[in-house]
Amino acid sequence: MRHWHIPVTSGPLNRTRESLSHGVQRLRFLLVLLTVTVLAGCASAPSDDKSAWLDPQGRRTGNLSDIPGIDPITAIAASQHPLTRQALQYIGVKYRYGGTTPERGFDCSGLIHYSAQESWGLKLPRRARDMAQIGQQLKISELVVGDLVFFNTLGHRYSHVGIYLGDGYFVHAPSSRGRVRVDNMSARYWKKRYTGARRIEPVRLADTN
Repeated sequence: MRHWHIPVTSGPLNRTRESLSHGVQRLRFLLVLLTVTVLAGCASAPSDDKSAWLDPQGRRTGNLSDIPGIDPITAIAASQHPLTRQALQYIGVKYRYGGTTPERGFDCSGLIHYSAQESWGLKLPRRARDMAQIGQQLKISELVVGDLVFFNTLGHRYSHVGIYLGDGYFVHAPSSRGRVRVDNMSARYWKKRYTGARRIEPVRLADTN
């Protein structure tokens, strides 16, 4: 009996399979190329275009755009929170012990006392140590924009206070260098002296006053 051998490399069915195989390989290549392109775009340096620093209402967050290392997301969030937005208006105002107004100058608690009254109509305690007794106590991992952060700068637990902006930054009125400014809590000086945080809830505090 004669056996017939039919080549498997011939015929339309095999050519169709080869075409599908080449198509799958090409699709895989394009997907890999697309992934690499996206990752490269994510890793690229941020743009210097200052239009990225506009908040949804079109106001520039210029008070933060000159702070080294701060990103636009943090700047925009800080510009939207009533308390931080108010306090950031006073960057550059001189430090003055006992000061509670932009005209006279601010000390650390004076800045927060004035900003809370102007933004929320809320009268907070005047001293940092008393501010540390109100609101909700927080872990450092729970901090969000608008929380109060406390430091031991004069030998007692709550000698200094600032307002958290996000991403480790806070605005405050330090006596050192004598102006309202933004600093980062990860700096050695502040990290060593950090003592806690509080979250202020205006509606709840207003009900108790």
